[in-house]
Amino acid sequence: MLLLGEGSPLTWGAALEPAQVEELTATYAHLGRLMGTPSAVRLSPGGGHRVVRGFEAVTAALVELSGSEPGRVVCEVPTSCSAGVNGAPVDALVIARAGGRAVGIAARGERAVRMATLAAEGTPATNTVRGYAPVTLLVERPRNLWLVFRGGELAARSRSANETLDALRRIVAGFEPPGARQVGLMCGALVQSGGGRALLFPRNWMSYLVERNSSLARAGWRLSPDPFACLEPGPDGAPLLSHPSRTAGLAPHTRVVGVLTPRPTALTPGPSTRARLLTQIVNWAVRPVSPDHIRTVCAWVADLPLHLGTQEEALAFLTRAPDAV
Repeated sequence: MLLLGEGSPLTWGAALEPAQVEELTATYAHLGRLMGTPSAVRLSPGGGHRVVRGFEAVTAALVELSGSEPGRVVCEVPTSCSAGVNGAPVDALVIARAGGRAVGIAARGERAVRMATLAAEGTPATNTVRGYAPVTLLVERPRNLWLVFRGGELAARSRSANETLDALRRIVAGFEPPGARQVGLMCGALVQSGGGRALLFPRNWMSYLVERNSSLARAGWRLSPDPFACLEPGPDGAPLLSHPSRTAGLAPHTRVVGVLTPRPTALTPGPSTRARLLTQIVNWAVRPVSPDHIRTVCAWVADLPLHLGTQEEALAFLTRAPDAV
C-alpha cells in the first residue's frame, strides 16, 4: 500500500479499515512537512515500510505497484499550470504506446474521448502496462476548438479534427526513445515552410506561440508538435532537427539555424554572457543523458546564432517578414 498526502490521504493498494487509515495518517503526517511534496510511505505486509520522496520516486512506486515497469511509463513533472489544466475531472484515460513506453491521454467530452481513443489505436500492443498510467496528454473541445495539452502547456490547437488527431499521434510517437546518434532537448521547435530551416525556443513559450499559430503560419513558420526537439548530426556536423514521426510530405530532417532564448536579466557584454546562455541551452537535454551526448550538444550549439528577447519580441521577429531569419 502507498499512503500519500496529509489530512485525507490517498491510499493505493490493499484496502484498509477506516481506523487503520486514521492511525497511519497520524503516524506519518509529519513526514509531508519534513520531506516536502510529493512524498509517500510505502507499507508492506509484516509491518515493513519505506519512505519515498520526490515526483520521480513517488510516481515510480505507483507504476511498480500497478504491475508495470518503472521507466516504461511516460511521467511528466507537474507544474503549477498542469495542476490547473488537469485539476478538473476527465471522462476517460486511454493508454497509447510509443516504443514500449505507455503514454496516458486523458479526455474531456464525448468527442474528445473518441479522439483520444483513435490516437491510441494502432500503437503497438504490449503487456507492459496493466494498471496506473499518469495523464501525460489531455485533449478537449471547448466550443469550436480542439485543444491538446501536454502537462500544463498548450501543445496544439486546431479547428480540424483530422489535424488534432495527426498532432496527437505525432506527440505520442515523439515519446519513443531517441536513436543512438540522437539527443532529445526539452524545448520547442519552429520549422520554416519550404525553407528547410528550424529554430529552437524555450518550452515554456509553447502555449504563447501555439495561440498565435495563425500569425506564424502567415509568416511561413510551422510549430513542431513533437514533445522534444530531437537532434542528430548532419553531414557537416551541424545539428539537424529529426522528424521521425513526420506526416506525409515533410522532410525527415531540418537544419537548425538558431535559438530563440530569453534575454538575461543582467546582460553584460563579453564572451561569458554567451557561454552562460549556451549552458542553459545545453541544459535542455532530456535526462538521462550520457556525458558524451552532453559534449555533442555543446558542439552543436556552440556556433548557433542566439536571438535574445521576450516571447513577444520573438513573435515580432518571426512575423515581420517571411525571410526575416
